[in-house]
Amino acid sequence: MITPLRTLLSALAAVIALTACSDSSNNNSDTGDAGYRLPGCADDGSCASNPTLTIGGERPSMVAIPADYDINTRYPLVMVLHGRGVDGWIQSLYLGLFDRVESHQFVLVYPDGLSIGGRKQWRFSPTCCDTPEEEAADISDVSYLTGLIEEAAATYSIDTSRIGLIGHSSGGFMSFTMACEASHLVTAMVNLAGSTFVDLDKCKPATERVSVLTIHGDLDDTVFFDGVEGAYLSAPAAADRFAMLAGCDTNSPMAKPDFDLVGNIDGAETAITSWPGCLGGAEVEFWKMNGGPHIPGPWVEAGLDAFVEWLLDHPRP
Repeated sequence: MITPLRTLLSALAAVIALTACSDSSNNNSDTGDAGYRLPGCADDGSCASNPTLTIGGERPSMVAIPADYDINTRYPLVMVLHGRGVDGWIQSLYLGLFDRVESHQFVLVYPDGLSIGGRKQWRFSPTCCDTPEEEAADISDVSYLTGLIEEAAATYSIDTSRIGLIGHSSGGFMSFTMACEASHLVTAMVNLAGSTFVDLDKCKPATERVSVLTIHGDLDDTVFFDGVEGAYLSAPAAADRFAMLAGCDTNSPMAKPDFDLVGNIDGAETAITSWPGCLGGAEVEFWKMNGGPHIPGPWVEAGLDAFVEWLLDHPRP
């Protein structure tokens, strides 16, 4: 069934489309079965029963928690990273995340990128996003987002084996950067229509394996499915890169049954590829939306569920 918020989501998609970013600017050792766990307030019993819904200090982020939030339950943490020119609230609506805070029982953090050139976006590399040189040295979104994750774990009753990111476009690029540089915190990520560096050396060696789902439409005319030479990888190459980093068998990709993600493309338009043998409990998949644009929609409800369930179903062992 197509989501009943068709009209709203179409409007949101139009906003995102007008502001989307088309930026063109070692392998890990096996960590075994036991990965790093971020300590949190659930470990020391200091969780508040009526916590604040704003974290981040001078650069605040809003938080959504289940209506029946219980400090005796440990909730997965999901952080959404918006596309260029929109914000965390709009991106959360577009991806149906507010409803799923209740139905899937997780804590949602939805921060905003800084305004660069008049548009909110994520600075996922020192050279991205037309950042003025005099401002570049003062912006570290990796530090900001890791700080938010740590503060969320210290504020809410979080299952720190399940800390997931979902990012679109600029937020997808940022999610990949976090998987490189904050793998000690991030356990799983979903990238929608973003990519990552061509140069592997720009992906700092991760300390832990991260489960990665990358989703891309082959008709994306903003962040090109085939990548841009010297700037960012094609969608298949980005997925293959993170399969390699997760220690998967990149020589033996496997096809899974096609899946229907969006309601305006006939049939099961999304082809799924996975890689076997990933280490440390990780999993990597690539979902190719045949006929999919940069801003797909309207989503089917099962597709919106699938994004969240990917994050929740891939804990760190």
